[in-house]
Amino acid sequence: MDTQKIILVTGANRGLGYCIVSVAAARHPSAHFILACRSVEAGNKAVDELKKSGITASLEVLKLDVTKDDEIVAAVDAVTAKHGRLDVLVNNAGISRFSQDSSLPALRAAYTDMLSVNVSSVACVSAGFRPLLAQSTQPKVINITSGLGSITNCLTKKMHRLPPYGTSKVAVNGLTAHLQTVENDRVTDVGIFGDGGPKVNYYSAAPGFLKTAFTRFNERGKDPYAGAEVIVQLIQGGPGEYPGGTQWEFEQGKMQRVPW
Repeated sequence: MDTQKIILVTGANRGLGYCIVSVAAARHPSAHFILACRSVEAGNKAVDELKKSGITASLEVLKLDVTKDDEIVAAVDAVTAKHGRLDVLVNNAGISRFSQDSSLPALRAAYTDMLSVNVSSVACVSAGFRPLLAQSTQPKVINITSGLGSITNCLTKKMHRLPPYGTSKVAVNGLTAHLQTVENDRVTDVGIFGDGGPKVNYYSAAPGFLKTAFTRFNERGKDPYAGAEVIVQLIQGGPGEYPGGTQWEFEQGKMQRVPW
């Protein structure tokens, strides 16, 4: 990976987001990492913990609630003023809801909330930072998905059955694919869709079922540091190593492409 990469991770103060920064920063100490968090206090605490663990990479906290458009605009303005570009955006922030309430209002709320945070917010954050990504020579957007987001695997493998959450991750994969097709058209059809500038590669990354607060620290969960590996591999991948508009996982010691 080239030096001086600027990498922004949403929801980076804990769980998978924290582990992504930890693993990537340990491996690439010359890069600059922006921890985008709803709480600056929580972000600063995460930075302190990372430094105490031996991380020497440059770390920065950025206030960002991905559900608030004004905070997205402010975050983009802050990165623009300080850095003028963004090389990698990792859309990690997301929610899940485990409820025993089967009432229609509860069901509607579950779908509405998860689609809003896990899909609409990913789309808005990606769009907001798009001009900064255009200033990179190898821009990437990595969207965190789930094994439940693969329709092929969901229908053929035994998995947790969480329709609202799974549906949101199917939608994330659809968003990844559609953003990539728009980007491909922009680059190849110069004069019709755009200027043919550097192409942003969009990825979906499935870290696996993790032992984090997100899953209530389920004992069957995978170590989140191991789950971060698929994202780190995509961050450091060279030109053409991983084609855009694809979904990946890191299992059995290697990167594997996941079917939609």
